[in-house]
Amino acid sequence: MEFKTKLILSYLLLIIVVIFFALFFVNIYVGKRFSEIILKGFGGGYFVFLTPQGRLFLHAVRTSLIWAGIVSIVIGTLLALLISRFITTPLKEMEKFASKIARGNYNARIKITSDDEIGHLQSTLNKMAEHLSEIENMRKSLVQNVSHDLRTPLTSLKGYIEMLMDPSFSTEEKKKAIQVIKNEVDRMESMLEELSKLSTIDSKKYEIHLKRVNLGEAISPVTELMKMDAKSKGLYLHTYIQPDVFITADETRIKEIAINLISNAVKFTDKGGITVSVYKNKNKAYLSVKDTGKGIKKEDLTKIFDRFFRGEKSRPKTKGGLGVGLTIAKELTEAMNGKISVDSKVGKGTEFLLEFPLSK
Repeated sequence: MEFKTKLILSYLLLIIVVIFFALFFVNIYVGKRFSEIILKGFGGGYFVFLTPQGRLFLHAVRTSLIWAGIVSIVIGTLLALLISRFITTPLKEMEKFASKIARGNYNARIKITSDDEIGHLQSTLNKMAEHLSEIENMRKSLVQNVSHDLRTPLTSLKGYIEMLMDPSFSTEEKKKAIQVIKNEVDRMESMLEELSKLSTIDSKKYEIHLKRVNLGEAISPVTELMKMDAKSKGLYLHTYIQPDVFITADETRIKEIAINLISNAVKFTDKGGITVSVYKNKNKAYLSVKDTGKGIKKEDLTKIFDRFFRGEKSRPKTKGGLGVGLTIAKELTEAMNGKISVDSKVGKGTEFLLEFPLSK
């Protein structure tokens, strides 16, 4: 049974119930009042004492109620049709919208027709469609990135393997080929590791072991490790660490985030260097990773933490990576009650800033 039919029947049932109780009320109430006023409480046989005019009056009352009920049914049916159309029209539109989404048309949207509960539902469905559209775009981006990033090393591997099988190449050339093959395998392994981490993040199966951590002492080994990478590119890596900056966090995750941010800074900086700072201000602790790289375009800053996003400047495809490192860093930071933000100017550099509550 359609919703419109149910609505009309509910109106009709309501009118019939009201008429029935009105007739019942007239019989009981009029009889009782007649007995009290005219017959001085004589009893239930009051009807035989009524004059013809009294009986005509009661009959007129009942008839008027019946006619009022008939008119109410007609008017109620018409009103129910109008109201049901007003109510069901947006519901039918939402049904069509749901069908489009089910067929994969995530660009479909509903026109918001009111500011009531139905309007709020329409707005929520539009937000759902936007989210599904983003997920679909990320899926396409993942397929595109993975296919691109795997095709290049696989082509390279195939060429070098054929080279190893060719006896005309020297031993030294084959050693270089083996090193290239190892580097390409390591890069593909790194890509798969990124996907594995992202899968763990999405499933919320990662563990966070919170404890009181000295933020400066936690990242010092990371900065010492990354200084070699910076030096190999002719970059400096300076650290400014304020002592006794304690937060409640997972030390392993903090190091993981720091490695990601510093390695990105090294990767996307061609001259100058990176400055890593740890300091506190009032009741907040901060970890800053600032570079002198090319910077990130303004329109990319709002997308920088989106998975699989690789901007023209911030994430060149030639430098590898699937664009999930910052997504993972953001998820882990927020899991430890922290916040991560980015500030960048094209041609001047980028700063990633982590903020945590100070541990008491």
